Amino acid sequence: MKRKDFKYLYPFLIMLLPAFSLLSCNQQQTSAAENRETAQDEVETLKQEVMAVHDETMSWLGTLMHLKKQLKEKAVQLDTADADSKENAMALQLTIKQLEEADEAMMEWMHTYQDPDQTMEKVKALGYLELKKKEILQVKEKIEASEAAAKSKL
Repeated sequence: MKRKDFKYLYPFLIMLLPAFSLLSCNQQQTSAAENRETAQDEVETLKQEVMAVHDETMSWLGTLMHLKKQLKEKAVQLDTADADSKENAMALQLTIKQLEEADEAMMEWMHTYQDPDQTMEKVKALGYLELKKKEILQVKEKIEASEAAAKSKL
């Protein structure tokens, strides 16, 4: 082929070059979008785990308040009796305090918890959620322990 034969081919090739560039960029953007979605899925999964523990723990708060009321009633009855009963009333007051501390721990956790921002980096969001999961598990243990202590006193 002669050089003249390519003169019509050059403009066509020059027009194709930007099209290939756009396709390449589009694939990179799609890849980046898929990576963001995967990261958000991981964050969302961990967030759901944290909230599941939170919801389970929250369901016990009504029981704790009921136990607290029962312990207070029993403590008032014992406080008016003899010295041994007063000692038992003091033990009940300590258990009531334990129930209140568990309730306060839950309220504090809820007050400080914030959903990770969509723009937050995956590593930071996962780190934050791991910390909050650890904290809510500690609150759960505190609530379980205080509930067991209260039930043993009744």
